Amino acid sequence: MKKTKTGFFAFLIGGMIGATVGLLYAPQSGEETRELLKNKGQELTDEAITSIKEAQNSALETIQEAQTRLETLNEETKERLGKLQEIAKHTLQEQKESLVKGYSDAKATVIE
Repeated sequence: MKKTKTGFFAFLIGGMIGATVGLLYAPQSGEETRELLKNKGQELTDEAITSIKEAQNSALETIQEAQTRLETLNEETKERLGKLQEIAKHTLQEQKESLVKGYSDAKATVIE
């Protein structure tokens, strides 16, 4: 049902546009009208192609910007992970040394 209404409205709009064009250009000869419509059609086609190319370029720029941001985030993440690994190694070494020292101190206390 919805498709029928949409098709009907499209048909009506197309008919109105056609009637308007016919009325506007009626004083001209058929050949002049055809030439005018041909030129207008070409202009609209050119504009559509230009719009599509601009949209493609915009999309490519957006993709490239996103890729650059992702690469930057990737590098920052690698740097942060490296720092965290160093902190973890340092903390682990400190804990080992503390345990060894605590064990040595406890052993020395027992021997005395």
